[in-house]
Amino acid sequence: MDKTLVLDYSEALDRADGDRDFFLALAGIFLQESPQEAAAARAALGRQDQAGLVAAAHKLKGSVVEICAPRLYESARRLEELGRQGEFAEASSVCAEVETQLIEVHGALRELIAGGFPS
Repeated sequence: MDKTLVLDYSEALDRADGDRDFFLALAGIFLQESPQEAAAARAALGRQDQAGLVAAAHKLKGSVVEICAPRLYESARRLEELGRQGEFAEASSVCAEVETQLIEVHGALRELIAGGFPS
């Protein structure tokens, strides 16, 4: 998976066995649920709740892998790792990256839903 892409369309379709409608359904669920997952991570970070941060980052990471957003996946993975280590200061900046990348992924998914897959 190309880690420079916001979304890896080819990988997304492969993961969905070529079923575009199925992937678009997953994208819709991701658009609904991922903001709460990111908010849970931010809240756990604010409380310096190590277990809560790990759980929220892990859940987000799992959601991201399904839609094939490599940069966001890598940031969520890093956030989970920092949570496990109790590195809250560094986790704060990574959490900000996650939130920024989540906005980019949401935009790409909305564009995909509205206009279809690129050729």
